[in-house]
Amino acid sequence: MRRRQESDFAEVLVDTLFLESFANEQSAYHVSKESRVQKRLLARFHLRLKWHIDHSLSGRQKQVIRAFLKGQREREIAENLGITQQVVNIYKRRAIKRLHEILVS
Repeated sequence: MRRRQESDFAEVLVDTLFLESFANEQSAYHVSKESRVQKRLLARFHLRLKWHIDHSLSGRQKQVIRAFLKGQREREIAENLGITQQVVNIYKRRAIKRLHEILVS
């Protein structure tokens, strides 16, 4: 008969803790009510933001913000629009400030 060692008990303890924590987890496919509500709110905010970008900003501000949303950097936007990087930064700051005023208030 094999004599029990301390490591045998440690393995059982780890397995028990693992099984207990696993039982409390939810399936990766489970979508909770809170996450559905949050997803809906984010979708509504996204639509509002898109609408205000199209209707509340100047033409250049729209161009700059859309380029940022596509992942372009200030230097790339400046080259594409034929303006300096500082002017791109000004348009970006003013557009963000305007959108913040509209969407937060």
